[in-house]
Amino acid sequence: MSTATSAVIDRVLDGRYRVESLLAKGGMAAVYSATDLRLDRKVALKIMHAHLARDEEFVTRFRQEARTAARLSHPHVVSVFDQGEDDDLVFLAMELVEGRTLREEITEHGAHSVRDAVRFIDPVLQALSAAHEAGLAHRDVKPENVLIRHDGMVKVADFGLARAVTAATSSHSNELVWGTAAYLAPEQVERGRTDERSDIYSAGLLLYELLTGVKAFPGDSPVQVAYAHVHGEVPRASDTVATVPAEIDAFIQWAAATDPERRPTDGSAALTELRHSTQQLSDSELDALPGQRVSDPDLTQAFDHTRPLRPTDTMAVPRQAPEHYAKTSGNKPRKTKTKPARTPAPATTSAPRRPRRRMKVAGWLLGILLVLIGATGAGAAWYFTEGPGVHSPVPTLEGLTETDARAALDAEQLDTVVELEYSETVAPDIVMDASHSPGTSLRHGSDVTLTVSQGPERYAVPLVIGRTLEQATPMIEDANLTVGEPELVYDETIPEGQVISVEPEEGAELKPDAEVTVTVSQGREPIEIADVTGDSQTDAEETLTEAGFEVVVNPDRVFSDSVEEGDVVSQSPASGTGFRGDTVTLTVSKGPELIEVPSVIGKQWGEAEQILTDAGFEASRKDVLGGYFGTVRTQSVDAGEMVERGTEVVLEIV
Repeated sequence: MSTATSAVIDRVLDGRYRVESLLAKGGMAAVYSATDLRLDRKVALKIMHAHLARDEEFVTRFRQEARTAARLSHPHVVSVFDQGEDDDLVFLAMELVEGRTLREEITEHGAHSVRDAVRFIDPVLQALSAAHEAGLAHRDVKPENVLIRHDGMVKVADFGLARAVTAATSSHSNELVWGTAAYLAPEQVERGRTDERSDIYSAGLLLYELLTGVKAFPGDSPVQVAYAHVHGEVPRASDTVATVPAEIDAFIQWAAATDPERRPTDGSAALTELRHSTQQLSDSELDALPGQRVSDPDLTQAFDHTRPLRPTDTMAVPRQAPEHYAKTSGNKPRKTKTKPARTPAPATTSAPRRPRRRMKVAGWLLGILLVLIGATGAGAAWYFTEGPGVHSPVPTLEGLTETDARAALDAEQLDTVVELEYSETVAPDIVMDASHSPGTSLRHGSDVTLTVSQGPERYAVPLVIGRTLEQATPMIEDANLTVGEPELVYDETIPEGQVISVEPEEGAELKPDAEVTVTVSQGREPIEIADVTGDSQTDAEETLTEAGFEVVVNPDRVFSDSVEEGDVVSQSPASGTGFRGDTVTLTVSKGPELIEVPSVIGKQWGEAEQILTDAGFEASRKDVLGGYFGTVRTQSVDAGEMVERGTEVVLEIV
């Protein structure tokens, strides 16, 4: 591990990202796995090399392009979460994709069947389609920027960053240029100008490489490869792998046409046609294992890149794409430049020759020199016709929409750089300012920075209902809003700790640092269980029901000497607290228990007293004529009468 790398490991960047381990190193940056301490998730940190971080022009452009890429959200695009700086480090926080690159896939497996190749290219074109629809070109589509997750999901990385790195790397990183040169579109080499069609060219080369296991334009140096892009045409994949169907061959020829006007207009058009082409194929054609075709000697020489390529060398010309490939998506025809068909040259022992392009030798040599120092454009023809050798006046831009301002700058062959700023007074998408005054003379290709209004700075209240307060708080703060004092309320259905509502409501657009009040559930409300013993059954049920309890009355009533019949003798639970809907069981009194009075008339006092006492009564004596004989003559409660236990029975004794 290098000293620079070890110094980064375990460092916390921007007080948020803890760097954990090195994943990869490239000409532009090193990529590390890290943990976002604020959101407790794994991320990939792309940390720029020191020489780039010291380049103020690069850092400024990098910030702009990172913000642009962060606005692109698609399942097949590696998400950009954050961009920041920490002392000497400039970094980008991205989605961590655990898996391998398309380069590793091709290296390991070589040529693929059509079905397998399309399985990788289809999502790449989906990602490009989304980017192109958003007005964003990738500019550096290559196998190293296509990531394959362990579950097979394909994601495209580094959207918008290729342009940010161009200016800063021209004198620092041949590695970057070499890694990209094999997939550069001709217009990138000749003029340094790109658009959506340049991405499609590169995607076509990816499909060629997946089907054949080799690059369409291999070579020993960036010069040789760049020359082949400009002066050659993409070979037919079926000339290398016999199992490639004609429909797929034709698609590659269309996607990677040398003339941008003869390519698909954007990712959507290319994706539509690729799917259409594959639908025409049988399962056997889709799944055929790649088989090597024995090459014709002339053709072998025509595509021989084992020796250095000279300016006088030419390449075999593949057949043209079918007629319908000159149309855009939606089957709307567009104008294309056509050339008269050429008569195939007879087979000879040398490579076929084709007319040389009209380019001055000095201009071509200048183009080679620029490629050698890492730039992606510029021969002398470009320099003197539309490059730095020509100047244009800056048009009036303030007050125009961003689209109109871009068109005005394009017409003057000036490059647009957009900086977005919030404004309470200027409508969104309107240019508020430009880096150069109207009429300023600038070289072709110079950057003009537009300050475009985003409208008032507003942030949407995030979707936090149903989350815990601990989860909701950082989400609201990350949305540049503040969390007010939480309101705690009881709720019978929402678990304790979960957010019930927010004020203002979710999605409401607020000014920065506006306060959001969060209402949080305390769970079910505890209710005091009232003591209703001694109350009538009706009153007791009403009291408990109004409090929110379910009341159940025990069907078996009990005797009570202290509680009147119909009143509550006992309850369960007897006290404490419960929750709404809990059950309280009541037991109701039957009143005092009644027992039958036995007959004791004629019995002696002692025996009579014992009988009454055993039966639950109290016996008292009243002597008549002195009670000499001790015999019961009468009893105050008639025998057989039902009275309460403990009733006094007076006996007359004679």
